[in-house]
Amino acid sequence: MFSEGVLDLDPAPAPPIVEPSVAPALPAAVPSTDLAPPAESLDQLISAPGAAQSACPSGPGCSCSTCTCQSPVCSSEFCDDNACTLCDRIPLLNKFPSDHCFDDFVMPVSNPVWSIDPRSLTYVRGIFINQMIDAQTPVLGAGDMQVYALQLGIALNERLSIIAVKDGYNTLQTRGVGNRTGWSDIGLGVKYVLIRDVENQFLLSGGLIYEATNGSSRVFQGNGDGVWTPYVSIGKQIGSGHLIASSGYHVPGDTAEESQSIYYSIHYDHPVTSKLSAVAELNGIVYTKSGQALPLSIEGGDWINLGSSSVAGNNVVTTAVGANYRLNSCLSVAGVWEFPLSNRKDLLDSRTTVTMTLQF
Repeated sequence: MFSEGVLDLDPAPAPPIVEPSVAPALPAAVPSTDLAPPAESLDQLISAPGAAQSACPSGPGCSCSTCTCQSPVCSSEFCDDNACTLCDRIPLLNKFPSDHCFDDFVMPVSNPVWSIDPRSLTYVRGIFINQMIDAQTPVLGAGDMQVYALQLGIALNERLSIIAVKDGYNTLQTRGVGNRTGWSDIGLGVKYVLIRDVENQFLLSGGLIYEATNGSSRVFQGNGDGVWTPYVSIGKQIGSGHLIASSGYHVPGDTAEESQSIYYSIHYDHPVTSKLSAVAELNGIVYTKSGQALPLSIEGGDWINLGSSSVAGNNVVTTAVGANYRLNSCLSVAGVWEFPLSNRKDLLDSRTTVTMTLQF
C-alpha cells in the first residue's frame, strides 16, 4: 500500500466539459460591480430633490408655496417664498394670475375710476379720497368730500379681464347743503389687450365700462339712466420709467339728466429705489354736451355727474404728484396730491388720493 512513505492514489477522472445554455443568476444578496443600474433609475436618483427649493424658478408654469406665475416668455421674480404672503388667503383670485411680464409698471393713482391700467391684472385695490371744495363753488360753497371705495380686477387670461372701477361710500360736508352720506354708483366693465409687446414693453388696450344708477342722490349719485364709457389705454416703458395714458367718452343713457364729456389721463412713474417710485399725473375733462338737470355752469368731474345745463365747452385740467411704494411683489401703497392747472376748478379745489393694491 505505501511506498517510501508516500500515498499512491490513482488519478481522478476529469469532469465532463459542459457548455450551459443559460448563465447562472447572481444571488440577490451578492452585489455586482459589473452591472450598471438602468438609465431610468439613474435619472430618478439624480432628479429626486433632497429638500424643498427655497425659490421658485422663473418661466412657464413655475409655482411655489404661496402663489403661481404662469406667464410665458418673461423672467419674473414674482414667485418667491418671501413674496405673496397674502396670496394663499384668497385662493379664488389666485386662480386668475395677472400678466407678470409687465410687473415694473405702476398703476395710476389719481382719477382712479377712469385712468385705466392697460395690463390684464387680477387685483384688489382700496381707495381713499379726500377732496376739498372751493368756497366760491355755487350752491355748495366751501366744504369737503370723502370717498371710501374698493376696486377689483380679474384677469381671465393675459389679454382679457373684467374690472369693477367704481363703488364705495361717500361723505359730503359743505356750507350750502350741510352734511350728507350715501353710496356711490357702481361701474363695471371689460378690458382687452389689443397689442401685447413684451420685448418692447408696450401695451394697447380697449374696453367698455357701464356705470349704473344705484347710488344715493344725497351725494349726487343715482341720477340718469346709466353711463356707457368706451375707452382706450396705452402703456410704454421709457428708459427706466413707465408711461400710461388713457382716454374715453362718457355717453349717458339719459342726456337730460347727465352731461356728456371726453376725459384723458396721463401717468408717468420713475423708480427712485428698488421699491419706491415717483409718480406724476395729468388729468383733463372736456364737456361736449350739457344736461338739463341743474341750472349750473359747473360739473362734478370724475366722481360726480350733475347734469348741469351750462357746461358744454368747459375744460378742467388737474395735475397730481406723489409716490408708490412696493411692500413686496404683491402689495403696494401709493398716494398723490392733486390740484387744478386750469382757471376752472368745478368741485375740485384740491384732492388727496391714497390707494393700497394687492395684485395676484
